[in-house]
Amino acid sequence: MVCLRGTSYVLMLNGRMQGGFRGVKSLHQGDPISPLLFILIMEYLTRLLQLGAQQQEFRYHPLCKGLKIINLCFADDLVIFCKANSGSVQVVKQVFEDFCNSTDLKANISKSHVFFGGVSAAVKDQIIQILQLDEGTFPLKYLGIPMRPTKWKMADCGEILKKIKLRLHTWASRHLSYAGRIQLITSVLLGLRNYWMNIFLLPQSIVKEVDKIFLWFLWGNNGTRSNFHLTPWSSVCLPKRFGGLGFGEGTKWNKAMLAKYIWAINHQPETLWVKWVNTVYLKGQSFWQYHLKADTSWYWRKICHLRDVFSQKDIDAAVRHGRFKVGLLYMNCIHQDPIKYHPSVWNRISVPKHRFITWQAVNGKLLTRDHLHRVLMQLNSLLCPVCELAAENHEHLFFYCNFSQQVVQQVQLWLGRTWPLKFNDWSRWIENMRRDFIVALVAAVFSTTIYYIWYNRNSCFVNHFSYRVNCIVDMIKKDVSYRSKCFTQRKLTGKEWIFVRKLSSV
Repeated sequence: MVCLRGTSYVLMLNGRMQGGFRGVKSLHQGDPISPLLFILIMEYLTRLLQLGAQQQEFRYHPLCKGLKIINLCFADDLVIFCKANSGSVQVVKQVFEDFCNSTDLKANISKSHVFFGGVSAAVKDQIIQILQLDEGTFPLKYLGIPMRPTKWKMADCGEILKKIKLRLHTWASRHLSYAGRIQLITSVLLGLRNYWMNIFLLPQSIVKEVDKIFLWFLWGNNGTRSNFHLTPWSSVCLPKRFGGLGFGEGTKWNKAMLAKYIWAINHQPETLWVKWVNTVYLKGQSFWQYHLKADTSWYWRKICHLRDVFSQKDIDAAVRHGRFKVGLLYMNCIHQDPIKYHPSVWNRISVPKHRFITWQAVNGKLLTRDHLHRVLMQLNSLLCPVCELAAENHEHLFFYCNFSQQVVQQVQLWLGRTWPLKFNDWSRWIENMRRDFIVALVAAVFSTTIYYIWYNRNSCFVNHFSYRVNCIVDMIKKDVSYRSKCFTQRKLTGKEWIFVRKLSSV
């Protein structure tokens, strides 16, 4: 692809290459070029272009003249810059022909275009005649991202919504637990979102649409709105240490990701784009004292406007071991106290779906009948569907229901450990748990117990069927046993080994 921007043009050569690269092929053999050989060949081309730039007819791109940049080689594109006049174009063409003759390589003309900007129609026609290439149009795609010299349009962001929705259509969400959905959001959907946020500041409407898609996938939807849930999305997006699921609130996370460029300007002066920014914009000034001018690009303006969000102190505080940490900057922007219970609730020994239900239970966000009645949902009865002796709420379900009391007593007797049997004491007990292996196993048993009490409650509510106490206790023991066996090969102390052996011997 060949592009012309401003008063210059950019030449991009695409083709196929081994190892995921898209480059050029040998004229004689047609075999893919190895990545290492490709790097050496591009270095050879760079040297040829630098020699060609010494000719009187050649003129640099106005914004590349300071650093004498002629070409850039990306993962699948070669970009050549020069001023849009016939003399410069003739030099580039001759250099490239010499390169092809020397290496037996050929550009893929069908995938090459020339892009103009600020160039008259007569000059365009003259350059196209010399290069024998088609004129390209913006936006052009690079690694799946639409690129344009002007401000990003909302239509350019349709691709991210399309890709996210395409992923969702391939997943049978009705067969996934909440923990499974969280895992897919964290490992796949957030990766797609963050890939775009790593490059651009997305429009607010796109960020809200992406958040809505995530919300619908997590809780389910009935066509036009998400299914009923008690936890607000703003809380879900908070990091786990602040009581959320760690998705990251869209707008704040986007700005935190782009703040790494501010850090690079101050701490990575040898990077090519930082050199370019210093040459074209800063010109020796400090970034924090720099004043925007009317002729600056829209992207540079977006980066400079981040100074209104983050201070120099904020940026410096997000560095660990010489590297900028986006997550640390985002954490520092959350002005609320951390939740003490998060290490025990999100204990790695616990089964993921048990952690999620425990997180909801500790926060009082499960859909018990008192909550359903509060949102004016028509119910036949407000009584606990398990014992039918008292109104159902979190405190009754987990502490006062006869069924739950029997389950907890048998589990605690088997475990040899106890936990409080009042909601407030329960929460404080979780918060004050020590950080050692045995306590982590106790927390896993606790989460499993909470999960299966809720599991039996749902069976009573939906199917009008209750499991026997012994059956639920056996389910709890079996799950704990399976998890404990994963640690039998781990280096353990005497007490830890005895405790693991006890739990895994069911």
